[in-house]
Amino acid sequence: MRWIPHLSFSRRLISILLVALLFACAALPCGAQTSDFSKFFDDALQQISNIRKQLADGDIDDTKLNTFRDSATALADQADTLAADLTPKLAAVRARLAELGPAPAKETNEAPDIASQRADLVKQDAVLDAEIKRAKLLSVNSQQLTGEVADARRTNFQARLTQRTASPLTPTFWRDLASNAGRDGTSMLVLRDGVAAALHGTFAADNLAYALGGIGVGLFLVFVVRRWVVRALLRLTANRVPQGRLRRSAFAFAMVAAVTVFTSLGMRAVVVGLDWHGAFSAVEENIAAALVRAASFGSFVAGLGYALLSSARPSWRLSAIPDRIAQRLRSAPPLFGLAAMFAVLVHRISGLVSASLSSMIATSLAIALIDGLLIAWVLIRAGSAAHYADANDEQGAAGARPVWLGLAIMVLWAGVIVILLAILSGYIAFANLLARQMVWIGIVASTLYLLVHLVEDLFAAGVSSRAGWAQHTLGLESRTLDQLAVLFSGAFRIVVLLFALVVAFKPFGTAPTDLIARGSQSAVVLSFGQIQITPSAVLGAMLVIALGTLAVRALRTWLGERYLPTTRLDPGMRSSVTTLLGYASMVVVFSLALSELGLSVERIAWIASALSVGIGFGLQAVVQNFVSGLILLAERPVKVGDWVVLDDTEGDIRRINVRATEIQLADRSTMIVPNSNLITKSVRNVTHGNAEGRVRLRLPLPLDTDAERVRALVRAALDTHASVLRTPAPSVLLEGIDGGALIFIVTAYVANPRQSVYVRSELLFDILARLRAEGIALSSPYDVKLREPARTGATNAMPH
Repeated sequence: MRWIPHLSFSRRLISILLVALLFACAALPCGAQTSDFSKFFDDALQQISNIRKQLADGDIDDTKLNTFRDSATALADQADTLAADLTPKLAAVRARLAELGPAPAKETNEAPDIASQRADLVKQDAVLDAEIKRAKLLSVNSQQLTGEVADARRTNFQARLTQRTASPLTPTFWRDLASNAGRDGTSMLVLRDGVAAALHGTFAADNLAYALGGIGVGLFLVFVVRRWVVRALLRLTANRVPQGRLRRSAFAFAMVAAVTVFTSLGMRAVVVGLDWHGAFSAVEENIAAALVRAASFGSFVAGLGYALLSSARPSWRLSAIPDRIAQRLRSAPPLFGLAAMFAVLVHRISGLVSASLSSMIATSLAIALIDGLLIAWVLIRAGSAAHYADANDEQGAAGARPVWLGLAIMVLWAGVIVILLAILSGYIAFANLLARQMVWIGIVASTLYLLVHLVEDLFAAGVSSRAGWAQHTLGLESRTLDQLAVLFSGAFRIVVLLFALVVAFKPFGTAPTDLIARGSQSAVVLSFGQIQITPSAVLGAMLVIALGTLAVRALRTWLGERYLPTTRLDPGMRSSVTTLLGYASMVVVFSLALSELGLSVERIAWIASALSVGIGFGLQAVVQNFVSGLILLAERPVKVGDWVVLDDTEGDIRRINVRATEIQLADRSTMIVPNSNLITKSVRNVTHGNAEGRVRLRLPLPLDTDAERVRALVRAALDTHASVLRTPAPSVLLEGIDGGALIFIVTAYVANPRQSVYVRSELLFDILARLRAEGIALSSPYDVKLREPARTGATNAMPH
């Protein structure tokens, strides 16, 4: 059997050859990929270099900047994807190297196959590591380029914003427009001829059926299917969705989605039918895409207005808009939708024909004027309807108008006036920006309103204690489900609000801080030592305080009215938690405001230490009361709702403020007590350990009274009184004999110590009536007088 070792050696040789062949095959694609990757990196770096050169030259319009931004974003995505794909391969190669172990010393002989494998793996490791590093470097360069493009867009925006042109009231404006009308008219004619030729080709014999079919399908989707779907959604939500607010919010959302989707599909069907055989050139395809995009956006705006106004179905209206105002504004959604379509189409066509500056200024003027007049028209019609309703007392049930609504109306009117003044004074770019921003913020706010209500209603119907499946499936308590529903909806509100703030300013490539920063470049700077205060810093601090105060008030309202009522905390603890969080939040807000002014935490601490002496002497009482208020809220020796007795003050605690506590007395007046008095003095808290009140009666009866009969009568009076608690049970005790009378002690408990006086009086009336009916009279107190013996005139002699 000597051939067995030779067979084993041959098998080993064959396996070595197979492994070497596999590694050779694996190395070939790696080299090809390396070559491809190197070409990709070189092309990407060259593209980034070209974009940066064009950015350095300046004078680039927004269209090119948008293209540059998209290119940089695409390169960053490709680089991240490449790095993510190569990382597992590098990990696999290093894992195989770890299995082979480190290379032996030079004087040590190693098997040729092992050495070959290690060499190949080391080479692959180096190549993959280098490619991953290059990909990460390319991603960083692309992200930096994106930031540079954003800076260039902000610079262009600021330059256009402060640019002043001739006023439309002057002949210069119209003269410039007329001088460029010939060239712009020629470009428009060329575009019109191209569109006409393309349409002529679409209605040729070979494409006529497809064109008519596309038009028919599009009109059918827009005017027939869309209405049918809206009605079907109305029936579906009425029959399938549980009763409550979810019906209205779900139908409103479904209505917006249906109007937008089927309008987009209809317009897309028309374009596909017209261009079935590729009759459109690149220009016509851009126009068709802009038309579809404009129709989709306009239908979304109109559908959003229809859903929120719901003038045809007042009972399904999601917002609290009076019927008369909704009827007066029923034509506003289509008008705003058409205005949005007009703005999108005009902007796209101006770019396609390379319109002159005067034509672009004229179109900006038209867009700003249309938007401003639409906003003014809505305000006038809504205001007239509101005045009519107030005069006829139609809104009496709705209550007074909220303060925020009045402020919003005032801001809108101010915006309309500023738009008109900017147009007349020649700041048309600023007027166009302000008008578009007002309309866009209205669209974002309406969408945010709809989404927030929809999600809150979904959580309330599907997660809260009203959802039976949640209790059966999750096995949680009703209170826990309500807490989860409130927390989830609150978290969604925060996320959507942050997203809405970003979206509200994104279309214009800038943020409000850019305007403030630009205005502060030439402003006066006030210096106090190392602290410099600029107008932008002051405005930023004021904005932080205003927004922070609103956020804190919203947080306290949400905690006090939404979340904390779903917990097991009593009302006093809820008030304490809300107050403490309010104080802590306001401290954070003021710290952020001081940081916005340039006062860091170290400087704030330095100022506080410098003022500590003055605070210690001049505001000693205020600081003492403030600290005492914090102790009251933390330790809770007294809380809101407690009945306390302090010296000659007795009443209910209604509120614990920063400096003092409000105690409501029995005569409904309010006593303001400094917080330090509740800490340093003896306070009797009647409801601290037990919120129940005690009623105690002392009944003296004659000695010959039937005690068992009296006890039965008193127990009957206690059992029939509705305010007497059964637990702890009332008691009737015979205390003893005092002054020739039996003394009965009656003790009962009530839910609230404030009821003790009234329950005591009612029990006395009842018990006395029952005793009188049984012929039992209470013992009357009497005085026992000892008469002195009469004095005699003679005194007996003492015996000797």
